[in-house]
Amino acid sequence: MQYRISPKQLATVIAVILSCGMTLPSVASDTEKSIEVSPYIVNGEDALVDDFPSFVSLFVDSIEIDGIYYPSSYCGGTLLDSEHVLTAAHCLYGSVVNQLFTVVVPKLQDENDYPYGSVEQIRISAVYYPDNYVDSTSRLLPNDIAILKLEQAISVANYITIPTNESYRTASELFQAVGHGNTATNTSSTSQLQMATLTWVDNQTCASNFTGGSNLTEKQICFTGDYSNATGLKAGTCQGDSGGPVYWSENGTQVQVGITSFGPALCGDPGSKVTAVYTEITDHRNWINSVLSGAEQPKRTSDDSVRRGYIDIYGSIINDVGGIEVPSTPKTGGGGGGGISYYVGLWLALIVALRSAVLLPNWRSWRAKVWRS
Repeated sequence: MQYRISPKQLATVIAVILSCGMTLPSVASDTEKSIEVSPYIVNGEDALVDDFPSFVSLFVDSIEIDGIYYPSSYCGGTLLDSEHVLTAAHCLYGSVVNQLFTVVVPKLQDENDYPYGSVEQIRISAVYYPDNYVDSTSRLLPNDIAILKLEQAISVANYITIPTNESYRTASELFQAVGHGNTATNTSSTSQLQMATLTWVDNQTCASNFTGGSNLTEKQICFTGDYSNATGLKAGTCQGDSGGPVYWSENGTQVQVGITSFGPALCGDPGSKVTAVYTEITDHRNWINSVLSGAEQPKRTSDDSVRRGYIDIYGSIINDVGGIEVPSTPKTGGGGGGGISYYVGLWLALIVALRSAVLLPNWRSWRAKVWRS
């Protein structure tokens, strides 16, 4: 992801770093960790956001504090109502930065319009995911679903319809997945919203496609896409489309049947029987209703004071320190800045500032050999 910093911020960063006598931390390569989170549709075509009005994009920024933002969305989502967004648990699990600094942007046609275009931007105030979510790709990410509560009501009034049964589980039906981002693994060629047409794959066939396939549950649903001679890939979703929707048209009504969760290591792998696995929404209807009714406790809450407290201690959103507790008021005095994590953040800020628009490894969460966007 790219990182932006102003000349004034650069001067401050340099002054602080030079006064500390710190050594430059090394930056781990993607291969040393695993696959990062970034948006992706394989063999996609341009889509009109007005055709998918419940779709939203999730960004991370601390613009109101220090002017810093990531210019690409890290996951997608959909609107449950005016104050709640449906997405994937793994998009935020284990990432305090994502849980505190996420901004929801509805109806975003072109990613280049964020953050300074005429687009609505609303912060989240609470994160919910099921207690039985397992953040393990070897276990195939069971119950990979999350709900984000917004700080204020969103103006868009187009919410998802949840199916009442699973009659769509047939090879004769067509489905549409949407998202922002790349057209091949680690290759970004468009900022426009993309869509891909998919077909259903039965769970037995799907399970045989993955190591640990016995962990696949009936609460997950699988899809594949047509092969393209031009790209040598099958249509599907991949890194970063996670949390986004797969839609089905039921008698003319756009219904969301799944949430993008994971897929084979090579996105659009022509040798794979499936190109993506989704969390099936209808199986989680009771949990969704429990969150919306206020019966569930959030896993994390956030407001402006919590976010400022994080920046005061850890220096920057480019330094994600994992599942920590963050004080609700900024730290004062001392000038120590929160120890080594703080200085790592400052060093990374300096690296990016000196190179203007640097692509950094994803510091939010490291991914396993199957992609989980």
